[in-house]
Amino acid sequence: MNKIIAFIVSKGNHPALHRNSWEIGKGFENVGCDVEYIYLNDPSAMQRAYDLMVAGKVWFSIGVNDTGSFLQTAPEHYVLGGIPVPYVSVLLDAPYNAANGDLGFPCLKHYLWVLDKSHIGAIKYRFPGKKFAGEIFQPLGGDVGKNEEEIFSIDRDIDVVFSASMFEDGNIKEYWKEQTDNPFIIHILNDVIEYMLANPVSLLPAVKHILEERGLCGQAYIDALSPYFHGVFFYVKMKRRYRTLEALAHHGFKVDVFGPGWVNVPFAHKLKLHGTTPYEEVLDAFARAKVVVQDQAEFNNGGHDRVFTAMLNGAAVVSEYSSYLDKNFENNSEIYLFDWKNTISQMDIVEELITDESKRLASAIRAYGKAKANHKWENRAQGVLEMISLG
Repeated sequence: MNKIIAFIVSKGNHPALHRNSWEIGKGFENVGCDVEYIYLNDPSAMQRAYDLMVAGKVWFSIGVNDTGSFLQTAPEHYVLGGIPVPYVSVLLDAPYNAANGDLGFPCLKHYLWVLDKSHIGAIKYRFPGKKFAGEIFQPLGGDVGKNEEEIFSIDRDIDVVFSASMFEDGNIKEYWKEQTDNPFIIHILNDVIEYMLANPVSLLPAVKHILEERGLCGQAYIDALSPYFHGVFFYVKMKRRYRTLEALAHHGFKVDVFGPGWVNVPFAHKLKLHGTTPYEEVLDAFARAKVVVQDQAEFNNGGHDRVFTAMLNGAAVVSEYSSYLDKNFENNSEIYLFDWKNTISQMDIVEELITDESKRLASAIRAYGKAKANHKWENRAQGVLEMISLG
């Protein structure tokens, strides 16, 4: 069998880039594939990737976001634009997030792995002229801690863990108002945001809903709003995180918060803030937590990987609603889903899980079984192998 090239982002970049690119490769290795790990900052490794491709020894390549574009023979001379080796871009966020990089780079067989069902086809809003060979929807896989055999016997000394960063102290800019002064566009976008902050829906379904309510049916109207998607998406993502943690603080729970940006929020004094923390320490916290509470950012038709990681480390999970999680886990038994209409009252379940260990443990054990069977990196690797084999 030919090799799979896994492009690896070095540790000096955003920690999620390195960790996820490495875990993606390990997922394929664990299902028996021959994986060549190629660090982007290692010229000799990049040369080896090129040599393997030219020699016809590569089945396909994969990396987070646009990392395949880094393989060049000269500036703007993309190897994957001239050699028909498939490349799979694993989008770590919504397709309209500019942080995903230049996904429009020349690539003869470019596939996408998106984390939310509504993101299928959505890449056209950033790169309308680019044709992709295929797309697959599946969340990222969950990570298992180093003491998996002990997760249901250890003393859990942390009540609640919340892991997410915050920008601008929660005072997020309304970026779309800086992009246009058209009052009609601003009014429509304001309604989209209001709808998303009241309902657990992703951006594209929300946009379509608001437009259809106005009788504006058709792709042209969505296209007209697409330049503002990034700002709207980012605003809602941050506001949802803020409201989730605010609701937990309102209840007075002892919440350990991992991630920067929370120091100056009004309820910071009620929280135990850890700031920017190595992933290994967050993973350890998940293994010590009774409950992990998770927002879904933009993945209301998908699932944040921290949900699966929490389950695989024996914590009970309280999560923002996602249709994918609702389908894959039994709500109010294996997972506890909240929406944006009754958030404060729905957080009562956190108190129950903290104080009733038998209930918490039963929920965690059931969720662990499903996560281990269906939501590890090996499961995600299998999905990609099927996509490439059918392409």
